[in-house]
Amino acid sequence: MIGVLLVTHGNLGQELLNTCEMIAGKQENAEAIGLFYDDDINELSKKVSEKIGQLDQGDGVIVFTDLYGGSPNSHTAVNLRTQSFQQITGANMPMLLECFSMRGSMSVGELASYVKEQGAGGIKLINELIKVN
Repeated sequence: MIGVLLVTHGNLGQELLNTCEMIAGKQENAEAIGLFYDDDINELSKKVSEKIGQLDQGDGVIVFTDLYGGSPNSHTAVNLRTQSFQQITGANMPMLLECFSMRGSMSVGELASYVKEQGAGGIKLINELIKVN
């Protein structure tokens, strides 16, 4: 099973995971790491690397981060030099729900591309969809 790791500012990743589990049921091989105000930023890359190793059961890992250019994103990306995983930034509910529902039916690379598209497609300006007077 493809592993899923959320690396975000504060509790955002854990709460996204909790909400996905409320909708789609308990998710195996999925965890969250939060970066908090008093954390040692230099430890984040190491924590992420260790967690990727734990979550990789042979099918790969997708790591979702919250904000392009943010510390969780950049301190995760540094691990791409030494580990093989897919990293997607801009984590949102549509992409996570699709990831959890489809991770048994495609490769990690295919899944990463698919959920990226689903995440972008889940963004709508409701005012453009509904004609309100």
